[in-house]
Formats: sequence, C-alpha cells, structure tokens
Amino acid sequence: MLGYALLQAAILARLIPWIAKQGFSVSYWSFTFGATALASAMARAAGKTDDPAITSLAIGLFVLTNLTMLTIVAGTAVLTGSGSLLPATVPKPEDK
Repeated sequence: MLGYALLQAAILARLIPWIAKQGFSVSYWSFTFGATALASAMARAAGKTDDPAITSLAIGLFVLTNLTMLTIVAGTAVLTGSGSLLPATVPKPEDK
C-alpha cells in the first residue's frame, strides 16, 4: 500500500502545474489528508528498518508535507483576509 501511495503522490505531483493554474481555493485542503498520511506512513516504515533510502525518503516527505501544509494555511489566510474565502450569499427572491 505504501508503494501505491507513492505512485498516487507521483501522479499528483505531475498534475501540480495544471492545478496551480486554477488558482487557490478552499478545495486545496483536500490534499492535506493524503500528504500527511503518506508522510506518517513513511515515518513508521523508517522506524522499522535501517535502510538509509527509506529514512531519507521519510525525511524528504516530512519536509515536503510541512511545506505543503504551510502553503495551504497561508493561502487560506490570504483568502480570509481578502474576504473571499467563502462565496457571497445570494439573497433569496422572497428577501427582496
């Protein structure tokens, strides 16, 4: 399963330029679960082996996951500050 998670991460990494063209939105938070799950699974795997490649990959994924989280938190803060985090409410016809 860890190999499949790495494959999915590689596919997602290939799609980053296309995703970035769409502009930041709250939906970017959907990437956080997979990123944190992969980083924690690699950390557990690194704890069970002495293989330096696994340990290096775990450290790299940990750093990358933290950068991803910081970017998403910062983007959310910017949207919140500009008042565009949530869509504006549309008045109902009976409210007019």
